[in-house]
Amino acid sequence: MKKAALLAPLALALLVTGCSWLPDSSLEYRKADVTDPIKVPEGDVFIGEQPLYAVPRLDERLTAPREDEDRFEPPRPPQLVVLGNAPDKENDEPAPEGESAKALLGRDGNGYPIIMMSTRYAWAWEYVGDALKKTDLKVGDRDREVGIFYLKVPERYELGAREAQLKLSHTTNGIQVAVLNEKGTALVEKTPGLAILERIYDELD
Repeated sequence: MKKAALLAPLALALLVTGCSWLPDSSLEYRKADVTDPIKVPEGDVFIGEQPLYAVPRLDERLTAPREDEDRFEPPRPPQLVVLGNAPDKENDEPAPEGESAKALLGRDGNGYPIIMMSTRYAWAWEYVGDALKKTDLKVGDRDREVGIFYLKVPERYELGAREAQLKLSHTTNGIQVAVLNEKGTALVEKTPGLAILERIYDELD
């Protein structure tokens, strides 16, 4: 009982002081090596090269601490915005005549092919729908609210399955178009996925 009585005030003191007893390692990042920028293979496009959490005064901080700096205060992250695929009523007008689809065929961070479109979701949906009509990819069904075209895929694409989902998603870089398996649970293999997206991309004005 006496040991428990002695330990209780000590535990309370530790809780009150919290992390103040722990060493401040917020400036340890200065010891890290600086790596070269990512080199994108020829023919590929890297999406998302702009840092979301850029370190302020980066060149300064990599050389030496400022006189008034005894710890690093990380930059505040941008405000979280929840983006859904439901069409915005205010932006639901059809794409203007002569407007470009502003599409780019590239790869995501894992090397899977994607199409990026720097336009409104409503317009991207219309552009992709029009492009699909000019291909041999048949649309069996579609769900605009969740951004999915349900495709019938010819054998020449060597997908294995005869069906797939074309998914439009909001990202920080615009509207992303990717090919999912027939259940929508995963991206399809890279080779057939690229063949499908290349066919669609060729028809995007």
